[in-house]
Amino acid sequence: MKMKVLAILGLAATLGFGACKSATNTNVANTTVMNSNMAMATPSPVMKTGETAATDPNLKSKIEAALKAKGFGEVTVDTTTTPASLRGTYPKDKIAEVIATAQEANGGKPVQNQATGK
Repeated sequence: MKMKVLAILGLAATLGFGACKSATNTNVANTTVMNSNMAMATPSPVMKTGETAATDPNLKSKIEAALKAKGFGEVTVDTTTTPASLRGTYPKDKIAEVIATAQEANGGKPVQNQATGK
């Protein structure tokens, strides 16, 4: 009787291990297929547009008009750069007013000062 019980337990253990082994292989096969699918997927390139396309086309004249209204007629604005650049000359002690005026006309966005005080 002991021999029958041992034979049945041995057979059950063999079948149990065999079943676990095939399940593991299935998961490995699924992982391999998933990884190969993921490796083949390549991202499509994202075309970047120039920053100037996203800016207001009237921004240059708008900022320059605000600067001229405050008496800074020698300061010009270059909107081809990001942020917009101030160029030209201004009275030396008026830098804060020049930048504040330009930023206000620019909708609160920063501007880059490349102008010089005279």
